[in-house]
Amino acid sequence: MSATDQQLKSKKHRFNFHKKTSDELADEWAEKSVELPRMPFFYINIYQFCMPIFTLIAINFFIYYLYELLSVQIIWQIIFLPLIFIIDYFMYIWSMTKLCKILHWYYNKKSPAKTGVYSRKFTKHNVADQAVHYYHLRGFMYKWPVFISKKSIFPWMVNFVLRDMAANKIHKDVIYGDAFVSLEFTDLRQGAVIMDGVTLSSHVNDSIFGNLTIEEVTVEKNGVMQTNSIMAPGGTISEGTAIGPKTYVPKSWRIERDDSNFIYGAPAKKYRKTPFIELLPNSYKEQWLEKQQKIQK
Repeated sequence: MSATDQQLKSKKHRFNFHKKTSDELADEWAEKSVELPRMPFFYINIYQFCMPIFTLIAINFFIYYLYELLSVQIIWQIIFLPLIFIIDYFMYIWSMTKLCKILHWYYNKKSPAKTGVYSRKFTKHNVADQAVHYYHLRGFMYKWPVFISKKSIFPWMVNFVLRDMAANKIHKDVIYGDAFVSLEFTDLRQGAVIMDGVTLSSHVNDSIFGNLTIEEVTVEKNGVMQTNSIMAPGGTISEGTAIGPKTYVPKSWRIERDDSNFIYGAPAKKYRKTPFIELLPNSYKEQWLEKQQKIQK
């Protein structure tokens, strides 16, 4: 057998995959289980909730000391009470972010956060790969600070939390709606807009026992993700490009702007035969044309 025939046989054997049925997968997974250690996650919760309280105690003790030192009357103390509450609220989120940043540094020292494809094989009490273990810990740690900043009276702090705690690259001019943000490996550049209901994910599991893929998600300058659109790991929206509502950007998929074509669908595609203006109802189409005429003048 020639070397060429051997290579072809080897290649054919390598790509001869067997597509398993749901019954075969159910039998294969019947004896498998997902077991993660509980205590590290419990410690993270205690650390996140309790440690910032000491910051608030110190601040309020200092304020009380000033009241006593300056002999502030009780009526003024009552008047200042809402302002003190707002300061405490802000400092709770800020101190939690800083404390989680320290924990993030510790986890990165143990196992640096990296992009790639990881095996999620489970041992008796944990995942076999330590990189995946620390990925689980980091992901759990991110959730509470991000949630409380999004739902607070300081919604702009979500950018600060994601930048400072998780080392994401998020420009100060990025606008977040009420979206499901990517917790790490996010690159959002100047003028990027993430609308309500958008999901950004830098990680995906092929299945409960499948591989874990971690790749950076990128929205370049003035890129827009419209309502309820989704971006998978490795996805990129190029500069000045907007994708339509309920659009899905698959893994490692780059969306390029081409004139004024409307990009939407699952997966996201360019519709050259269907310009944006043609997709609008007649009433909105007239408003759009009038607006374009005013802009040209």
